[in-house]
Amino acid sequence: MTPTNEQITGERIDRLMTVEIRPLNGGLPAGYVVPMYQACRAHHGEPLSSLAARKLSEVLSKGDTVFIATGAGTAPKLPQGETDGPVGAAVLARALALAYGVRVVLVTEDAHAAPVRAVAALVNEEIGQTKLVSTVCFQLGLQSGQAKADDLMAEYRPAAVIFVERDGPNREGFFHGVRGDCRNPEDVGHVYLLADVARKRGVLTIGIGDGGNEVGFGAVRDAITAIHPLGAKSLAGHASGVVTVTATDVVVSASVSNWGAYAVSAAIAAREGRPEVLHGQELERRLIEATVQAGARDGATSRAEVAVDGINWEGHTAFVEMLRSIVAVSL
Repeated sequence: MTPTNEQITGERIDRLMTVEIRPLNGGLPAGYVVPMYQACRAHHGEPLSSLAARKLSEVLSKGDTVFIATGAGTAPKLPQGETDGPVGAAVLARALALAYGVRVVLVTEDAHAAPVRAVAALVNEEIGQTKLVSTVCFQLGLQSGQAKADDLMAEYRPAAVIFVERDGPNREGFFHGVRGDCRNPEDVGHVYLLADVARKRGVLTIGIGDGGNEVGFGAVRDAITAIHPLGAKSLAGHASGVVTVTATDVVVSASVSNWGAYAVSAAIAAREGRPEVLHGQELERRLIEATVQAGARDGATSRAEVAVDGINWEGHTAFVEMLRSIVAVSL
């Protein structure tokens, strides 16, 4: 069967978003990106970026609300979160607003509020609409999280709920980084509960991540655990390891979570025939800078520098330009 132009473009986008440029000394485990993508690809049976774009196009209409949840990391290394996540969430929010005329609510927790609000403000300024992208926050703990998730779903009635670099719990209810570091459930906002409530209500859910500990990978949990280069072990000794049990309808696995969000944005731009839906290099740099100025740090190094997952900002702007080229030749 001859692949469609949409499938070919999705393949190209997926190949690009899974180019691994992780630091070889310290930081994130190397050699994991492509096997993790392959597990998710086998689960879905088609390119992940174009799948997510198609599903969104099928459920979104002008005036709808979309939740995009983000924010990862805890004190002491990442007290206000990391640069991976908020930037991707903002880029995808911009793409959805331009392509479908929706309003986007960025959902995070109190500790990560400043970087998330910073990118929301920058996107609103760039689009020229001050309230198109807004922000809401979860407080810490399971009980408050359950109430917040129910309240937000009832109040906004989102047409889709998306997660970009947002941790989900393991089977024992503990949160982890990809390297096995454990985060106490009482020190984390339980934003993942939006996925559970949304799926019960039949609302489309999409998870975008790069480690297996993020919301979405519960759909392929066994496969991800089997290929984890560090054995998916919890340094706190939890038997179920670091991979989350929280599943989404679509799970997008990328080399950097931001890149997964950009990939979906690019697939939307190609699908709708509107290249301006994908952001450019200048906005990319400004978004990363905004998160750092608001307190976010590089998740691979814990340094307050204009970088994401150990890759300098120039690498990310080059990635964006290559995505834009893929979109351009698809039209």
